[in-house]
Amino acid sequence: MSVGLVIVAAGSGTRLGASVRKGLVVLEGLTLVERSAKAFQGIGRITDRVVVVHPDDLAEVASAEIGASLRRFGVTAIVAGGASRIASALAGVRAVSASCDFVVVHDAARPFVSKKRVEALLDVIESGQPALLAIPSVSTVKQSDLSGRVARTLDRSSIHLATTPQGGRRDVLLKLLEAALSKGELATDEATLLENAGLAPILVEDDVTNIKITHPSDLAMARRLLPPEPPRVGHGYDIHRLVENRPLVLCGVLIPSPLGLLGHSDADAALHAICDAMLGAAGLPDIGEHFPDTDPRFRGVASTELLAAVVATLADRGLVVASVDVSILAERPKLLPFKASMRESLMKHLGLPSDRVAVKARTGEGLDAIGRGEAIACHAVVVVTRSEKLE
Repeated sequence: MSVGLVIVAAGSGTRLGASVRKGLVVLEGLTLVERSAKAFQGIGRITDRVVVVHPDDLAEVASAEIGASLRRFGVTAIVAGGASRIASALAGVRAVSASCDFVVVHDAARPFVSKKRVEALLDVIESGQPALLAIPSVSTVKQSDLSGRVARTLDRSSIHLATTPQGGRRDVLLKLLEAALSKGELATDEATLLENAGLAPILVEDDVTNIKITHPSDLAMARRLLPPEPPRVGHGYDIHRLVENRPLVLCGVLIPSPLGLLGHSDADAALHAICDAMLGAAGLPDIGEHFPDTDPRFRGVASTELLAAVVATLADRGLVVASVDVSILAERPKLLPFKASMRESLMKHLGLPSDRVAVKARTGEGLDAIGRGEAIACHAVVVVTRSEKLE
């Protein structure tokens, strides 16, 4: 016996206040529909995995990066939904192969469903009983009247909060959805249709972490439920030739010197290395692609401006620098008197406390171009984290 899975992601998500439909809201690098599909990976008895999206999103989801990601998570079909939950669920169930004996329907807005709970649900469904995941109430439940006053207290031992997935036999659910759509019924879940048909679905206990993301506060909670993302580490390197009639700028600090670094911008090799390390940690192209030396806009530009642009680029991706360690290799001038100023400059431009910034100066020991005083090179190591996780 095999099971088909339908993930419904066609809702507008108006209450979430997002600029895209709810299933396409990004949560730490993955859309909600991708995270929901990922949650079912490794469940072998699910052979068909169908995602239902809003018709206006179908082409984008099916052909773009999201579609490729969904296929990596085992999705076998992406179809357009309808004007209601019932219409969308019906489109998904119809797309499940008729060879599947059973089908379960899941909300894309519930990306934290547990594999253990899903397996328990499938055990019940494969025994021939329709079923749904549900959370037993642990609170005292009050029923109100029309004026908002307490009408009575319900027995909480019999109260459950329905979650998803929900399902049963494919042929039964297909008929119930078709009948409901033709009658214009507005049931908010599949269990209601099964219940109204006298089939009394079995309640399978769910975890409280299987939250439904509906409001902005739910997204904040969802971020806390995610496992912590490991820090991203980037390494940057830059070297510039020392020449006459050029200022020497390192870490945004002007350093008195008869020689300065040659370059299209102010040639601040330290900030260039730091920018490259930041971009690398974010998985982005290097500084040369962002600020090419063929672009006249960057001729003579202060590298602090380039650093600010890179900081903004990372911020757009929810990333922030957590620490920076830069090593400057220079035979001359001696940099010890300027290390404190360079460190303070990095703290200012990166918004970091003192214990997250290190500036080190080394000589070339008389070796190669650096040792001969012909060039200055810089190495930078940067740690990048999600902005809300930087303490």
